[in-house]
Amino acid sequence: MGRGAMKVAILEQPRKFVVRERPVPRAEAGEVVVRIAATAVCHTDLDMYLGHHPGVRYPVVLGHEATGTIATVGADVSGLQPGQNVIINPVISCGHCDCCRRGDEHLCRNAGIIGREFEGSLSQYIRLRARYVHPLPAHLPLAEATLIETLATVRHAQVRAGIAADESVVVLGQGTTGLLHTRLAVLTGAKQVIAISRTQWKIDLATRMGARHTVRASVDEAVDKVQQLTDCAGADVVIDTVGDADTLRAGIAMLRPGGRFVSFSLGHADFSGLNAFGLYFKEISIIGTRALTHVDMAPSIELVASGKIDMSVFVTARYPLDQVAAAFEEYECNPSRILRIVIDAGGD
Repeated sequence: MGRGAMKVAILEQPRKFVVRERPVPRAEAGEVVVRIAATAVCHTDLDMYLGHHPGVRYPVVLGHEATGTIATVGADVSGLQPGQNVIINPVISCGHCDCCRRGDEHLCRNAGIIGREFEGSLSQYIRLRARYVHPLPAHLPLAEATLIETLATVRHAQVRAGIAADESVVVLGQGTTGLLHTRLAVLTGAKQVIAISRTQWKIDLATRMGARHTVRASVDEAVDKVQQLTDCAGADVVIDTVGDADTLRAGIAMLRPGGRFVSFSLGHADFSGLNAFGLYFKEISIIGTRALTHVDMAPSIELVASGKIDMSVFVTARYPLDQVAAAFEEYECNPSRILRIVIDAGGD
């Protein structure tokens, strides 16, 4: 690789990666160039790799859960300097639509994310507006810190849900986001956190996250158990990290009258066979949640920096950038056994 060149992993079409050389970008005014250390691969990335994510245009450079080190700083940038470790907020907003003017930049009508509408972090360097990077404490391992972006989305959802210390919370699914929801609900002080999964090793991790109760069962089978655990009152909050008709239907059945259902998962399938009577009769609130906001980052960084959330348990495997195709092949073959695969770009 020549001087001033970098490696970039390009998904040319579903299931076809190529690694090419490109010039290292230069920071313009208001921008920084980040040398990428690590990128965590999530299920959204897997969907795009498989060609299942609508609206993706190929070729595309994937990657949106990323950390690295500031390489260069453009003019008019303050608070950031070369050599500083950072995490990236991947949600790029226009700054001038009605949502942005209200402060809801994550709902921007013209928004995109790096790794989908904009070139992502499966690369050795990336250029961004300085406002999209957040400093990290130097002691945090950059591979593990990639998960802070996911934690920030979880925090955003729980803030919207308004979980109180005396409430009971059910988390459906114990993948990466489900486990983080379980842990954050525990840290919030919910009196009863009930983690549900069909997989024993995920149940074991949920116990490690501090869940008061775990239920190894399908969501339909877990309805009666939740009612028993809440003395037949029903849960105050159900958080769905699975996202299908079964979890919505079961979640409503688990809730107390006036309860809140948080739809956290990202799915594209149509729901069928649902009856709205339960929403009416129980006066259920359904809370949608999308991405993260700028203000979710600093508290999430602090939760990890303080040791309250151990991110090491979420890194299932690591691959170098040159072996990105093998990483995605492993994920495709073993999705139920993987929390996060981290792609190492060589900067950690």
